[in-house]
Amino acid sequence: MLDTQVGPLALSNPVLTASGTFGHEDEMADWTDLRTPGAVVLKTVTLNPRVGNPPPRVVEVTGGILNSIGLPNEGVDHLLAVTRERMKGRCSALIANLAGEKIDEFSIIAEKLQQAEDRDPGGFQAVELNLSCPNLEEGGFPYAKKPELAEKAVRLVKERLSLPVLAKLSPNVSDNIEIAEACREGGADGLTVINTPLGLALDWRSGRSHLGGVHGGLSGPALKPLALYHVHTVYAATRMPIVGVGGIETAEDVMDFLAAGAAAVQVGTATFRRPHAIQEILDELPMLLKEAGVDTVSQFIGRMHQPKESAACD
Repeated sequence: MLDTQVGPLALSNPVLTASGTFGHEDEMADWTDLRTPGAVVLKTVTLNPRVGNPPPRVVEVTGGILNSIGLPNEGVDHLLAVTRERMKGRCSALIANLAGEKIDEFSIIAEKLQQAEDRDPGGFQAVELNLSCPNLEEGGFPYAKKPELAEKAVRLVKERLSLPVLAKLSPNVSDNIEIAEACREGGADGLTVINTPLGLALDWRSGRSHLGGVHGGLSGPALKPLALYHVHTVYAATRMPIVGVGGIETAEDVMDFLAAGAAAVQVGTATFRRPHAIQEILDELPMLLKEAGVDTVSQFIGRMHQPKESAACD
């Protein structure tokens, strides 16, 4: 009943972890079964190691948190030599999240992943491209802000990697439909909508930001209306497979994103307060699908886009 399809990527259920919220490897295994989510999405990996932003890196704000982590990671070689080996076969699906600090790095990273898959298939089931991280210098990597760069980044990966590719869109743009279309032209199999929007928290007395990186990305419940808007508009314009993310806390939230056009969702900040949030959502989701009059997730995807006369349950 809960299985779903995001382009060529088959998932056992539509509730995934969000990149950057579930650890670098198996840190959450003590809290939850790694097979519970439809897929575990790993933290962003770059070609070379990064130390990340100076602390403080996280601050609580009204309706969520701001984070300015800065993509600390040990690089793609560590991902393939250590993380891939440690995580292989332990998740319902495993998705690597990749970013290039320079455009040509996307092709190098993709080639390394393909070589690993050729030697030992099945380590990853898909990759997600972090085209724009909002808490890096100057608003992050520019690939989600310019259609031509988004298309090129996706194309460089698709030409070298046989795995399904999801392009993660940024809300910090004037026209996400244009970016989505560019990603499709580049060969993206689906989209992740959205990354965190830019935000700032400061102490007016000192005139300083609460974050070491000055600004950060907003996540948590406050993000849901914005994320739903982007999922709705991008799906309406493109009908591309979408993984919706932003402010999802409950099974009711998941149903909202499915109705808006998402085929799956990612849950992140909610698990900081409730490590078992994904299991709780999955326990309730079948009842809500039954209430909606459908037997499968796929039957409910895009419900709000259906003509009113056919939207009613049989």
